[in-house]
Amino acid sequence: MEKIIGLSTNEVKERKEKYGLNALPVPKNRFLRLILRQFSGIFNLLLIAASIVTFLLGEPIDATFILFFVFLGTGLNVFQEYKANDAADKLKTYLVRNTTVIRDAKEQEISVEEIVPGDILKLESGDIVPADAVIRQAHNLLVDETTFTGESIPVGKIAATNDDSEQESSRLLQGVVIISGNAFAEVTATGVHTRFANIAKTASSVQSESDLVKGIDRISKFILRTTILTLVFVILANVLIEGKNADIPSLLIFAIALAVSVIPEALPLVLTFSLSRGAMLFAKKDVIVKRLSSVQDLGTVNLLCTDKTGTITENRLTYQNEWVNPNSQFHPLVLARLAAHNLDKKNPEPFDQASDEALSDEQRNMINSFTIIQEEAFDPAIRSNGAIVRSKEGKQFHIRRGSPEYFFNQGWIAKDKVEVWINEEEKRGHRVLGTSYDDGSGPKFAGFVSFEDRLKETTIGTITEAKKLNVLITIITGDALIVAEAVGREAGLVSHDSEVMEAQTFLSLPLQEQHKLIGSIRVFARTTPEQKLELIELLKEQYTVGFLGEGINDAPALKAANVSMVVQSAADVARETADILLLKNDLRVIVEGIRLGRETHANTLKYIRATLVSNFGNFYAVAIGSLFIDFLPMLPKQLLLLNLLSDFPMMAIAFDRVSDKEVSHPQRYDFRSLYIIFISLGLVSTVFDFIYFGLFYRISPEVLQTNWYIASVITELLLLISIRSMLPIEKAGKPAPLIISLSLVAFIITLALPMIPWTAAFFEFIRPTWGHLGLIVGLATLYLIISELVKRPLSSFLKLNQ
Repeated sequence: MEKIIGLSTNEVKERKEKYGLNALPVPKNRFLRLILRQFSGIFNLLLIAASIVTFLLGEPIDATFILFFVFLGTGLNVFQEYKANDAADKLKTYLVRNTTVIRDAKEQEISVEEIVPGDILKLESGDIVPADAVIRQAHNLLVDETTFTGESIPVGKIAATNDDSEQESSRLLQGVVIISGNAFAEVTATGVHTRFANIAKTASSVQSESDLVKGIDRISKFILRTTILTLVFVILANVLIEGKNADIPSLLIFAIALAVSVIPEALPLVLTFSLSRGAMLFAKKDVIVKRLSSVQDLGTVNLLCTDKTGTITENRLTYQNEWVNPNSQFHPLVLARLAAHNLDKKNPEPFDQASDEALSDEQRNMINSFTIIQEEAFDPAIRSNGAIVRSKEGKQFHIRRGSPEYFFNQGWIAKDKVEVWINEEEKRGHRVLGTSYDDGSGPKFAGFVSFEDRLKETTIGTITEAKKLNVLITIITGDALIVAEAVGREAGLVSHDSEVMEAQTFLSLPLQEQHKLIGSIRVFARTTPEQKLELIELLKEQYTVGFLGEGINDAPALKAANVSMVVQSAADVARETADILLLKNDLRVIVEGIRLGRETHANTLKYIRATLVSNFGNFYAVAIGSLFIDFLPMLPKQLLLLNLLSDFPMMAIAFDRVSDKEVSHPQRYDFRSLYIIFISLGLVSTVFDFIYFGLFYRISPEVLQTNWYIASVITELLLLISIRSMLPIEKAGKPAPLIISLSLVAFIITLALPMIPWTAAFFEFIRPTWGHLGLIVGLATLYLIISELVKRPLSSFLKLNQ
């Protein structure tokens, strides 16, 4: 085999100056784009339009007040998103991909950004090709070109001949995945010159939307349609009733302010706070959220699929036992160690490390007498890897290392000869590895070695917590049935033989039987990559599936899962596919994340319920009331002030406490329930608004406007405390301290503004009497009691348990 020299240090330096980094260009003016994006939403555009119309109608103070709301919300959003982007940029340092190149005749591990044309890449199973290249040497090379062709069938590749880099069978494009085999390839294009970069330049970027975003969009459109139809009716009705005496300019200003008051402009803030808080809590636990909406998506998971190794168990193997073929020239442990790869890397493969640690001094001396000629990457389809080595005497050996089934299928050892020994080891949960060697006279079986992978200390507690959240955990592993069952029983996942099956046995059942059984299987053993994908697709028909993987063979299942997660040491393709990256391989973090996602969703729902009930209650009261009195029941600036003060504590709902009942099941948007809740409780709010109208409108416009403004803020603050849970208020638990504090601040400001002369003059309030204040507080308390009485049967009727 021709020795590969690669580029020299000076050549690399020259080419880096000429071609630049192997990376796509960073978007320019990102901060400006961030600001402009805030005005692409329908709510902010509506508010800006309202301010323009108000200004043209001769009300500059009201127009300025509306714009204040726009820029307050926009400023907070920009601040939050800028912080999130900055955090994401810092987190990218964890995600820097490295690759192996040959430079100055030595293997070097470098960042993919440092690659230059002419570099020689060393590629193995699981790698993502980091630049366009032509193959110079290859061994059993299969690649996945789905990124470019859409075809998921692996494609064979061979080394180029006669320097023909245009030969399709010898070309590798950036983004192609190495399925199996290994190769050396010469880089032909990097950065913006790759085929991938050209596609990225012309393709539109599509960001997937979570159920949360889709649900909020649907609610927003409903609010907008309902508001516009109602306002058109109110304006036309006022014109018909008052005829020529109708004050059209004032009516338009009032209608615009009323529309503004019903729009939940704090919703984007609540959503941003909730998701950002979730992402920050994840970051503290060494979890990187690559897609912010994944925080909420994780809360919808009710079935978590994972391999057992490293999540259920420590992924720290220790040598236990061996079965040695008496006719073998070598001990199986020696051969297992000779077939080990990359022991000098930071996180060596557990079998490799365990084999190395178990060697005696004599065996280690024997290992040192061999030279590695060629490494053969692990092939997940046959569960085996290998190496070609040369002894100091110059004799060459081909070593294979793999699962017992590999050697049975090859016919190198009879199953019945070792079946009893293997069964005993696997019943103890030990993992068994077979070895063979070929000195040119044919393969010879050497024996088996067994290793133990103990449960993590946190496993049993984590599984108990998952059960509280009604999250099922299913192990999908390539290990033997008996080994997987032993681990499942020890972890508390398996209590009956029927809960464990080999994937092939399960998938050979009739489809109807598969659908019937799949939810009850807690362990799938001896699973191939194709079978993992089939199982995930089947499970998705009944569950929202989260999948935790790490290998190249996990990539299809990761793409299929509702939420995909990988560990930091995962293969490149698996890491790029996943939504969530764990810097520590710990199942506990995922279960905690599911709880956190449900808390995020629950708190968002609290705001939506509260704002729909309060806003629409006041909206219809003011709209209908305007038809029966000859003045506006609340001035535009007063409506906007009401909206600000009531939304002020609602913004803190993202930090509210969440009860165990609220997170015991996945939460989804039930629009029927939402609409019934806001119509029923909104009607209660409207009735009380009419009581205030009846009490105060005959005294004077200023008395009604001032007292109804105070009453509206107080009732909305009380409503938030009540409707934050559909449980009875005494069982709902205390609100978060921040909500209580902000509610008290809003209450004090509400009472203070009509009392302070200059603020009272600005908002056109009058000083309320103590008698009126006592009446308002009494009615507000009665409102809270009636709302609670209506809420309880409503919760039972809608079967809401939170």
